[in-house]
Amino acid sequence: MHDDLGTWLEKYQAVDKNEGEQYHLPQRQYSIMTMGNHTKPPPPPTVLSSYADTDSIDCAEYTNESMMSDAGVSTTRSPSRASSYKYIDDNDGSSCIIHGLTYTPSRLSSINNDWDSPSNLENPHNWPLWKKIFHTALPALYGFVLTIGTSAYVPAIPFIMFHFKVSRIIAILPLALYTFGFTTGPLIYAPLSELYGRRIVYWISMPLFLIFTAICGATNSVHVLMIMRFLASFTGSGALAVGAGTILDIWDREAQSKAAISYIMAPFLGPCLGPLIGAYVITENNFDWRWSMWIVMLIGSPVAIMSIFMQETSKSQIMYKKASGTVEGKIPHKRGDTRLFIRKLRQALSRPFHMMFFEPLVALLSIYTGFAFAMLFSFFASYNFVFLVVYHFNQKQIGFTFLGILVGFIFAVASFSLFDNTLYRRECARVRGIPAPEHRLYTAMLGSIMLPIGLFWFAWTPRVTVHWIVPVLAGVPFGWGTLGIFISSTAYLVEVYQVTNSASAIAANGILRYTLGAAFPLFTIQLYTSLGIHWAGSIFAFLSLFLTPVPWIFFWKGKLLRAKSSYDTSLA
Repeated sequence: MHDDLGTWLEKYQAVDKNEGEQYHLPQRQYSIMTMGNHTKPPPPPTVLSSYADTDSIDCAEYTNESMMSDAGVSTTRSPSRASSYKYIDDNDGSSCIIHGLTYTPSRLSSINNDWDSPSNLENPHNWPLWKKIFHTALPALYGFVLTIGTSAYVPAIPFIMFHFKVSRIIAILPLALYTFGFTTGPLIYAPLSELYGRRIVYWISMPLFLIFTAICGATNSVHVLMIMRFLASFTGSGALAVGAGTILDIWDREAQSKAAISYIMAPFLGPCLGPLIGAYVITENNFDWRWSMWIVMLIGSPVAIMSIFMQETSKSQIMYKKASGTVEGKIPHKRGDTRLFIRKLRQALSRPFHMMFFEPLVALLSIYTGFAFAMLFSFFASYNFVFLVVYHFNQKQIGFTFLGILVGFIFAVASFSLFDNTLYRRECARVRGIPAPEHRLYTAMLGSIMLPIGLFWFAWTPRVTVHWIVPVLAGVPFGWGTLGIFISSTAYLVEVYQVTNSASAIAANGILRYTLGAAFPLFTIQLYTSLGIHWAGSIFAFLSLFLTPVPWIFFWKGKLLRAKSSYDTSLA
């Protein structure tokens, strides 16, 4: 019998999908447990997933001996490993501690990592259409509120300079710090959502965002304004960490791309509509800059209220609550959470930076999308400068000029859908399956041409003798190129790195994107005043021209670069 047990143990392998490695559980980790006169092997390790975005399997390393002794059980140390299992022997026989909860073999057999039937209504894929739309719209609205907080502040900058008697750079710093908060917040929220699901992130982030935004509107100190603006975006950015995962939880593969478009578009609508909305409310309220904060609160408060009615969408959390008997709406306490959270936080902080510096695919695409995104934020400064100096526009009129970029965004979405339904589907039919990820880059290749066209157009057309509509129309190819590059590059990274590392690749992209977005407005005005409108704009245009080959190189040489990657990538 002992030989049979040894054979069984040698054959059994546990896979930690979160690390992407395979390892054997040593035989010494287990003790033979007896029930009566029968000797039996312990049950296979059953693990409940807590990975927010991929439903990959993971288990905390529970090494707190006092915790085990308090439960009246003996423990057996497992090998030092990021993810390990601990089997115990109690008076009744064998049992297992998973996420701090004790399960007997009979209960372990009832825990399933999959739905009990394809039509299970607990599965978000089987929700009614109205429910899917509701849970898709809320992350999009979160993104819209967060990003409108960036650009609605722009019309307030001259009035903040006057009110606080500060320079333009100081007045722009709250905008830069707000944007920078988007780089750091998701790094904390991602591991938090892995432990407790997506819904708690929505419940926490928007109320905190509204509280700090309210303090911004009430303060009489520019230094408090800077700090609170950073904290508002830092705490509110949870939706940026879990929004895409929510979409994947709800929709089948065929509908995911269409649902994702709405989620991606909403955060880009904010920067376009924010200057107009902010300028209007400030002007209509006696040029009070505080209304740039109040309007964000007015838009965000209904979204926060609607989020109360959200349900959990993470499969791992739904299965965990079902297995542990947790009451719906109650957040379970899992012993060992602190240690698991620290481990996941360390991974969330380290892996994106490693990919950013040592993974060429991630590095180059992050630089490219980061530059395009930063140009959008630099327009907050350059549009104000150009249309004020050349055309003598007021803040309301300047707000309308951003609508040209919005039209470009619409063209970007349309072109992505067109390529997806024609060239991409044709390739699917040719290979009779999923084609190489490089076929997601068609829109980025088109965007790489449109972006420099828009930037050169905006650099050289603003003149007293040229009608104002001409530089406004430059926003169309610019917006087309910017969003086209972003959508296409994001889809490419997800398909290249798949579920194992795509979250880290997207996080690396977001870190660089928002860091550059925070930095560019700080030096844009100085560049325009030093070099003049035409040559300052040309510098950005030439930089975009220099980066134009990036998606084309990936399209032709992407398979070779993927083969050299140190991470698991698509084999297509």
